[in-house]
Amino acid sequence: MTYLVGIQMRAADSAGFASEFESWTKPLFMDLGATSARLSQTIFGSDQAGMLLAAATFDSIQTAAECEKNMNADPRVGETMARVGAQRVGRSLMVVRTERGELAGEYGSGLIISSSSQPTEDEVQKMSDDGWSIMGDHVNGIRQGQMIAAGERTGMWVAGTYADNLDDLMAGSAKLFADPQTQENMVHFGNQLVSRTLWRTLV
Repeated sequence: MTYLVGIQMRAADSAGFASEFESWTKPLFMDLGATSARLSQTIFGSDQAGMLLAAATFDSIQTAAECEKNMNADPRVGETMARVGAQRVGRSLMVVRTERGELAGEYGSGLIISSSSQPTEDEVQKMSDDGWSIMGDHVNGIRQGQMIAAGERTGMWVAGTYADNLDDLMAGSAKLFADPQTQENMVHFGNQLVSRTLWRTLV
């Protein structure tokens, strides 16, 4: 399984934080067992606007927990947070269920979806294939997962979409939600869109 840790932060100097993340924080994540690490900033998303999100993937929850402990023990973390005026807002854990395409791009969107029933693994993969058949011409890649430790959002689904152009992304999203099969799936599983954010990749 692949697990994604998302750390939300606000920083007075977001450019400075991004520079520090690229120079030593991302390599430290990788040294401590992460399989990927990236930093993005929300552009649009109501009270989430301006929020930084450091996202790192791991092959196990234990590895993710050990990484968090060891990073907090590194004095550079506190020094950097103080220097750029950063404050951690939250930390959550998601299990990745599907990935399609290339998870890269200057921009992206994050959808939070609640569900009243749990699909089987075959159903999850089929819905991902159906969605990608529509979105694949508009975006670079899509990652879907389910929150397993995220406060009040535990159990909700997350779809992260990666693109180079937000107009293309939103055009694909409109086609997806207008698709009869998508609408049927949403009714069948009791899916409700909770929120959407649009973000820019920083590192």
